[in-house]
Amino acid sequence: MFLIDSTDLRRWQAEAITGVLAAIGASGTIATVAGPSPAGLLDLCLAFESLAFRRPRSEPLDRLSPAALNLPPSDGNADIVIDLAATTEVSFDRLLITVGGVGVAAGAADAVMAGEEPFLDLVAVTGGLHRLVGRWHVAVEDRRHLGSGMTTAASRAIEMLTLAASRLAAGATLHDLTLPRVETEPRPHRPGSPGRFTAAAFARYLAGRLERLVRTPPNWAVAWRIDETGDNALPVIADRPWRRLLDDGERFYADPFVVRYGGRTTLLVEEFPFATQKGIISAVELGADGPIGTPRPVIETGCHLSYPFVFEEDGTLYMIPETSGRRQVQLWRAVEFPDRWEPVAVLIDDIDLGDATLLRADGRYHLFGTVRPNWGSSWDGLAVFTAERLAGPWAPLFAGPAKVDVASARPAGRMFPLGKSVVRPFQDSSGGYGAGLGFARVDRLDASGYAETPLVTLRPAPPLSGLHTYNRGGGFEVIDVIADADATIVTP
Repeated sequence: MFLIDSTDLRRWQAEAITGVLAAIGASGTIATVAGPSPAGLLDLCLAFESLAFRRPRSEPLDRLSPAALNLPPSDGNADIVIDLAATTEVSFDRLLITVGGVGVAAGAADAVMAGEEPFLDLVAVTGGLHRLVGRWHVAVEDRRHLGSGMTTAASRAIEMLTLAASRLAAGATLHDLTLPRVETEPRPHRPGSPGRFTAAAFARYLAGRLERLVRTPPNWAVAWRIDETGDNALPVIADRPWRRLLDDGERFYADPFVVRYGGRTTLLVEEFPFATQKGIISAVELGADGPIGTPRPVIETGCHLSYPFVFEEDGTLYMIPETSGRRQVQLWRAVEFPDRWEPVAVLIDDIDLGDATLLRADGRYHLFGTVRPNWGSSWDGLAVFTAERLAGPWAPLFAGPAKVDVASARPAGRMFPLGKSVVRPFQDSSGGYGAGLGFARVDRLDASGYAETPLVTLRPAPPLSGLHTYNRGGGFEVIDVIADADATIVTP
């Protein structure tokens, strides 16, 4: 049985109902209850955003009539009750999904208006007691828009409810059901004013457009330094200065990876020419004093390329560049390193996987990356795939995401050993894409689940506003940051 508020029923809830019923292989019923009153002007502000910012309409936020669900009314008997209305009217056992203790859409809007990313909570209510089943910290890709955070939260809510239903169908109960859970405690819920927020956001949008007419905005830049840390040690980003990989102002460089092969040390980067607005993979040799010349293109395809994850296997160099725009994870082989590459396999097809990062552990291959669900973000949901051989077949290590956390999910470079442990660099995109960088110790990696312990999270010092990727090799450390065009020395 699904509890709905007929005055605030939205498309995402219909999609969630469809996903839950498919997961449990059963029919459903609905019961109408009263949920919290939505903020005034919310839908009017969503419509204004779509027009003023030239954004597509947020389909999951469309209002629906209960008749569109095509489900019969409940007779009061149900094996599972899922509360989509965040109601306080009923007292029976149920699964309750909220943001900030209120409905998903309204709670996500309030979080955006407070300048925060929403925390999506799934709660099991049994015997009047509330137990937190799972907590996901979801992304807001554009903090100027209410629809951005609302849509991402709705997308992850569908995924969360479907995953919970699958586990209930497999034998879990409301008393022992568990889902991935971030340990961060959200701030207390604060209702916002959609009208004031939208007016202020539109004013900032206009001011930003005027500023771009007279000033070149900061952009991504790669920086390097000699590696004095050595292997098997945790990097200290701020202890010594970095030197910038210079560009000509017509492009930026990002996602640096460095490799030692054939007696040469080579830096591979995403190169993003402003004229084409499409990333390519470029390379430049590193000598004792740093880059020799400027990066030159080595892989260019019909889709955007980035994150050139390069590694050696049986004496051959391979690369897994991000090709999420093609909805594939592709494996490339160096024919003549670093200038000639050829695609050799599609490791995973029909998937939007961000920043695929390979790890070999316990005799198996594991591929980490962030998956973008329908209507969702690729910043916040970490997935892990596994295979016995590099060429596959690849399959999810377990059902559902390993974690959903905008502050630590997305990979940020090659994993490396630390004592007997493995450290995973991660992006912290709370507050904006690639705003910070962190390192986490992998504690568990098996079919039963994934666990890690954050060791450090870093934010760059002003005037820098982003710190995104870390790698090392061949005697060098490399990072990328958001910096002004005239910045030559980068010191986070």
